[in-house]
Amino acid sequence: MFLIKFPFTKKNEELVSGALNENKVFVFPTETIYGLGGNAFSKILLDKIFKIKERPIEKSVILLINSEWINQLSFWSDSRVNDLIENFWPGPLTLILKANKALPEFLKSDDGTVAIRYTSSPTVQRLIELGNCPIIGTSANISGQPPCSSLRDIKSQLNNKVDFFVDEGNLSFGKASTIVDCVNSNFKVIRHGAISLSNLNRVCKVL
Repeated sequence: MFLIKFPFTKKNEELVSGALNENKVFVFPTETIYGLGGNAFSKILLDKIFKIKERPIEKSVILLINSEWINQLSFWSDSRVNDLIENFWPGPLTLILKANKALPEFLKSDDGTVAIRYTSSPTVQRLIELGNCPIIGTSANISGQPPCSSLRDIKSQLNNKVDFFVDEGNLSFGKASTIVDCVNSNFKVIRHGAISLSNLNRVCKVL
């Protein structure tokens, strides 16, 4: 298990790049809470994540992206999605959208959707660049336990089950991203989080 800090040194960037291509599991800071993940295109990695979290395999995960990956992973025709993106990305908003057909089946929900978030975290953005891949971004905790905002909390839950820790100290925000289902005509909050319903409704109607 490695413990590194951001910004990465050149040596650590090489370690991170290699680890992202070798199915290694990361704990990393987002702008909200610590995340658990790695290379989203690795089925091996995804299986490891579910085992670590003790989470049912049929549950979907959030993919953390940058602007280059949005249209490669998802599609939509509703202009309200554009409004949400323009107002809240990068940031702590996850959108559930129709998945592109080319997306691996193990990253899609049973209904053919995908959950994506363009996070403002510079750490995550650098991970995406170094791996040239979207990053699985589930919360760093055992399923059913509270999300973690410090490495001490993470270590008490996950112990030595991960390969890399990216340490950014204690995160003060402590709320997970808000999740909005944008697939049907009525947009609906699936998980209340960092962005309030009232703020969303200033942009478009969300239930």
